[in-house]
Amino acid sequence: MKKLLTLCSSQSAVLSLALMSVSNLSYGAFVLTLDDPNDGVAALTIYDLTGSDQNGAPGAITYSGAVGAFTVTVTTGVSKPLIGPASIDLNSIEVSGAAGTLLVGLSDTDFVGEYSAFTASYGGNTQGTVDLSFYHDAGNAEFGGSEFAQFSHDFSTDGLSFSGSDFSGVSVAQPFSLSVMAEITHDGPNKITSFDALVTPVPLPAGGLLF
Repeated sequence: MKKLLTLCSSQSAVLSLALMSVSNLSYGAFVLTLDDPNDGVAALTIYDLTGSDQNGAPGAITYSGAVGAFTVTVTTGVSKPLIGPASIDLNSIEVSGAAGTLLVGLSDTDFVGEYSAFTASYGGNTQGTVDLSFYHDAGNAEFGGSEFAQFSHDFSTDGLSFSGSDFSGVSVAQPFSLSVMAEITHDGPNKITSFDALVTPVPLPAGGLLF
C-alpha cells in the first residue's frame, strides 16, 4: 500500500509538471519588436509569454511603456491560437515626447494551410507618417520572406486618418511565417499615431486542391 501511495504521488508530480509546461507553452516563434533606431539602445524584443510580455494569454503579446523618443507606446500583437487559422494582427498607439522614429514589428512562424493569397488590411490616425509592410515567408523564418503588400501615409499631405487593404497571391509551401512591420515618424513632441494592421488568408478555391 505504501509503494502504491508513493507511485501515485510520483505520477501526480509528473502530471503537475506537464500541466505547468503546457500552460507556459508558446506557439511558434511569435515575437514583437520595438525600436527607436536613433536612441543608441538595442531594440526591445518580446517573445510570447516571456520577458516584458504583459499579456498572459498564449497568442497575444502586449507592451506598454516608453521607447526612445516615444513616451507612450501601447502595443498588442495577436496570432494563433487566438485568431486564425493563419492571421496576425498588430495594434499600436504611440505618443512622442520629441521628434523621432519608432519601428514596430510582429512576426509568427509555423503556420500551415492551403491558401491562394493573403489580404493586408489597415487603418488608423496619425499626426506624422506611417509606413506599413507585410511579409510572407515560405522559408518559415522570423521577419523573413518577401513583402507582399506596402502602405505609406503622410499627415502633412494626406490628412489625419487612413484605411485600406491590399491583396496578393503567395506560395502555398508549408510551414510559413507572417510578419507586419511599421515605421512611425513624428516631427516633434505631443504627436499621436494609432493604427491596426491585420493579415488574413484567402482560401484556395474548392477545386484548387485537386490540382
